[in-house]
Amino acid sequence: MNFSISNTIMASACVAIVFASCGKTDNELPTVCTEVGSETSVLADEIEAIAGTTVTITDVFCDNEELSQVRWDIHNAADHSHAEGEADEGFVLHSGKEWELLETNSLTGTSITSSITFDIPLTARGVWDVVVSLVDEAGNAGTDVVTQMHIENDHLPEFTLSAVDGVDPATWTGEPEWSAGAVVVLEGTVVDSDGVAEASISFVRESDEFVIWELNLTPDNAVEFAFNAEASIPGDAEEGEYHLEMIATDAAGNAMETGFHVEVE
Repeated sequence: MNFSISNTIMASACVAIVFASCGKTDNELPTVCTEVGSETSVLADEIEAIAGTTVTITDVFCDNEELSQVRWDIHNAADHSHAEGEADEGFVLHSGKEWELLETNSLTGTSITSSITFDIPLTARGVWDVVVSLVDEAGNAGTDVVTQMHIENDHLPEFTLSAVDGVDPATWTGEPEWSAGAVVVLEGTVVDSDGVAEASISFVRESDEFVIWELNLTPDNAVEFAFNAEASIPGDAEEGEYHLEMIATDAAGNAMETGFHVEVE
């Protein structure tokens, strides 16, 4: 046996073992370590906000060695959840669903206070997810932290549905399912402090945005207008995804659109 080669291999192996034993690996994840109870933190049960105002969310972020960055992702909470068992907000009629915000900020140190400040548009109403994602200098990604921001809006007309086919939609546990040929009774109100000038309800096929049923309401500038409408689903309606769409314009010209998804069987 060539002892020179053998000794070289053994020496290399020993060096590798030495470096492996001496090397320090950071496997600890960065965290949100804000004091519990802060109402303007991603750890809050819910953040209350008003359309047309400026909101600041502030948190403390921690890591055992060195932080790197935080990403804020704010988007509409309709039709999805971020984790199994996440609390269901229940039936919510959203407006301005297209508004969202994505911002990434650099972080340094082992503990730092960081904020995000943003304006909520006058078109937004409903519930938005606020998601915080952290990464440390070693590349460890922390578990996403999610809370919800409830946006109130007194600027736009507002629809409320008290019953759909005799059932309070607040009791729904998922997307409603309607049958082809059914007549669905919609009971509710549309309100606005300036008076509601125009309002309509329609049932739209999502595959091609074809309107299969539509009703123009006659609010006549009433501050509160109650309606009882019968949505007729054609007997030959295709199975698949649809949405009930409700649109209103107030006497000042402010328009809004809201609604919800429906599965036709």
